[in-house]
Amino acid sequence: MLQTEVTIEFIICGPNFNPDSVTKLLGISPTKYTIRGSMKNCKYSPAIETTWCLQHCINSLNDLDHQVRQIIDRIENKLNILLTFKEENDIDFVFTIYGHVYKNEKRSDIYLKKNTLDFIADLGGKLTIDIEFW
Repeated sequence: MLQTEVTIEFIICGPNFNPDSVTKLLGISPTKYTIRGSMKNCKYSPAIETTWCLQHCINSLNDLDHQVRQIIDRIENKLNILLTFKEENDIDFVFTIYGHVYKNEKRSDIYLKKNTLDFIADLGGKLTIDIEFW
């Protein structure tokens, strides 16, 4: 039986910044990172931008907001540091939620609470959601 897989990511992305400097500024190690032009994490062509990413994987859509908050809770007190870094570098902040939900998964509401959306907005971040139902 196939199991639901949902991935939540906070990504800092841009054409040219040093992921190590983000790690030092935040005091948080990324789940993964990519350097523009490298083949790391790329199958067929070099990375078109540099990324620094915190990732959280779950097997259910239940309480999606709580799962997103697990990432936000790690960076929320670093909002000013992130905003300053954004001013000094050509970067974007992106929250992505993507996954595959299979027939056997109990259906639940998909929502994010106001405080979660407010933080993403305060950060000037983008939010993308791509959920496929099978």
